[in-house]
Amino acid sequence: MFINKIGFEHKETGLNCHDYGFINNKVKCIVDGCSEGLHSEVGSKLFCHLFNEGYSIDDIFNKIFATIDNTAQNIKNYLCFTILFIEETENSYVVNYCGDGYIIKQKQNDVIEFEKIDDGEYPKYYIYNYTDKKYLSHYKDGVEINQMTFLKSEHKNIGIATDGLRYIFGKEYENEFIELLEKGKESAIKRLINREYKHFKDDITIIL
Repeated sequence: MFINKIGFEHKETGLNCHDYGFINNKVKCIVDGCSEGLHSEVGSKLFCHLFNEGYSIDDIFNKIFATIDNTAQNIKNYLCFTILFIEETENSYVVNYCGDGYIIKQKQNDVIEFEKIDDGEYPKYYIYNYTDKKYLSHYKDGVEINQMTFLKSEHKNIGIATDGLRYIFGKEYENEFIELLEKGKESAIKRLINREYKHFKDDITIIL
C-alpha cells in the first residue's frame, strides 16, 4: 500500500506536496519536508531517488549538499526533511527514523496499532549534521538515525506514515479508516481522504 496526498493548506497556499516516498524489494521509505521550507519537496525527492538507487544516507547528503550554497535560507527552503524507512530481515521489521511520524503496526490477527514518533516542537533533520552550527538553535551536536525492531512472530506487517496521519485521530471517520487499513483497501482509503480533504490540512503519506 502506498498513499501520497497533498494537504489542504498546501493547496490553498500554492505549495507543492512536501512528502515523498518509495517502495522497493529491500526498503519502504517516506520523507516529510519541512512545511516552512518553500521547496522542501526538492530535497525530499532527491533523497528518495538516490536512496532508491542504493546510495548510503551520508553519501546522499554529501551529494545533495554539494549542489547548493550552504546558506541558512537554502537549507531551510530545500533540505529540511524527516526520514523514516523500514528494512525487512528474515525474522523482523527494522524501522529507522530521524524526525517525527508514525509507525503502523499490524498484528498477526490484522488489528492495527499506531505508535507516534515525536520530537516535539523541533523535528530532527539529518541535514543538521552538515550545517554550520552558527545557523542552528537546536541539535548543535547533530542527530542520528534511530531504530526500532518488530518481530514477525508478533507482527504481520509494519508500515510508516508522515505526521499528516494525525488528522485521522479523533475524527468521525477514524474507525472507517482503520478498518480499511486492516483490510488493505488502498483505493478506498484514497477516496476517504479525498472525501474529507478539508480536514487533512497537512500532506500525508502512508506505506504499509
